[in-house]
Amino acid sequence: MKAGFGLAMAALCLAQGQVAMAQDGTAATAAASVEPAAKQECELHVFPTENYIGFNSGLLSGFGIVGAVADQEVHKNKVASVNSLMKDYLGPEIQLAELEKVNYRARLGVQDWKVIIEPPTPSNEAVKADPELKAKVKLLNADLKAGRRITSSTNPCYAEFVLLSVFYFKAMMYGSNLLVGTQFRDFSKGGAPVISIGAVKNPLEVFPPKTPENVEAAKAELREAFAKDFIEWADKKLKDDKAGKK
Repeated sequence: MKAGFGLAMAALCLAQGQVAMAQDGTAATAAASVEPAAKQECELHVFPTENYIGFNSGLLSGFGIVGAVADQEVHKNKVASVNSLMKDYLGPEIQLAELEKVNYRARLGVQDWKVIIEPPTPSNEAVKADPELKAKVKLLNADLKAGRRITSSTNPCYAEFVLLSVFYFKAMMYGSNLLVGTQFRDFSKGGAPVISIGAVKNPLEVFPPKTPENVEAAKAELREAFAKDFIEWADKKLKDDKAGKK
């Protein structure tokens, strides 16, 4: 009986040991599967633009406001054509692609941030034609003016990169130039955002194309000028604003 009892107790202890080992293994597996909470990613909200503006000034503009109005009337169709070409050659997706080529996030100082592409800022024509859109833009402008975020994100590590316009300007004394209205708003420091606004001028010689043979060269030139505008703004104006320089 004692021998049998001893064997039974040994078997019971062995079984309990196996159960304990299994439980310990399960606990270890469960502990290993519990990962630390993921660190919240910083967010960069990017707004390309559909707001293309053309201004073509000729000799008549030298005769005061009446001359300027007459000059705009003379060049009205040319300006419309330039706006259409800019929309075709430098649409929102192309803007984003050109920015990627020059590593825009590194120049903004947000290299590893999560990028969220927002709807493009609308054209002046679209805003005028749509009362609902006009009301939305009015609210957006109010938020921009007040230094508030223009998205619903509450992430403390947050910034906005907004393209406001692509502006083609031609004048007798200055030739043809491209200016891109740019705004960067960094809320990641706490308190009021660091805001940098600007537009840099770069010359155009081929755009708009005069012949079909010049189309590809005009496209390349317009896109290159767009990228240069951003680079020069980021390397000078943005750096100064971040440093608190006037």
